[in-house]
Amino acid sequence: MTKWMTLGCTAAALCGYAALANAQTVAAATSAPAPVAGTAGKSDRMVLADNESFLMPLDDMKNAHPSYPQNLLGQHLPPRTVCLRVGIDEKGAVTVVAKAPASGFCATDAEPDFVVASETAARTWKFDPALRCVFRNAKDKERVTASCDGGKSIPQAVTLTYRFRFEQVDGKPKVHVIGG
Repeated sequence: MTKWMTLGCTAAALCGYAALANAQTVAAATSAPAPVAGTAGKSDRMVLADNESFLMPLDDMKNAHPSYPQNLLGQHLPPRTVCLRVGIDEKGAVTVVAKAPASGFCATDAEPDFVVASETAARTWKFDPALRCVFRNAKDKERVTASCDGGKSIPQAVTLTYRFRFEQVDGKPKVHVIGG
């Protein structure tokens, strides 16, 4: 990853965290890792009070992307996408890795080797935990952006969906990780 890509991703992440810190409705993360076979339901969503904000977990910059399976390189396959739900506990450890349900963005027909590569990489990831920030009142909450400064930070377990896109560009394997 180039220096500019890293800086761009960091800037995008910070903007996303700032927006989440100001959210006063339902957080976009579940309050606990979802069951492996299930999807997040309305009761799994975290509801924030007016004096609370939510900070998404920060992934470790050392988290490795999956490798394109060597045995599939010679097949010159079109791009393939794998979507996984990744459960992260209150300490930032990955507790659950499971295939996400099919959707408009996530097909479920990728070759098993792509799924295995994605799951293997995701199981090694580490995070700073997600945080529920509880402030004395809504005005105190409004004074901060993307932090729990002045409030109490409570680590939260969450489940996030990641999309892994495997493709070959000019005969070279590329893997993109989107989501979180």
